Amino acid sequence: MEIENWRAKSSIELQDLDCNCNNCKCFVRDVKKTKINNTNEQIVANKIHYGFCDKLKEDVSAIANILLLHTQNCFENRKSN
Repeated sequence: MEIENWRAKSSIELQDLDCNCNNCKCFVRDVKKTKINNTNEQIVANKIHYGFCDKLKEDVSAIANILLLHTQNCFENRKSN
């Protein structure tokens, strides 16, 4: 159980460092647009996720687990309290 808590905490800490829109609570996913634009079936991971930022009021896109420098000041982790 302790190892699971450590993994969960580590995962959140990495997300806080990456500041990726994919993990932000302001990111409203556009599943339809994501499906339409990710048509290469050879790409299983690192697909581009499309959506809308409720905080900045603009369309955004993100690839999971990639560090984003331009979101360092607006990111709010969806798993944080």
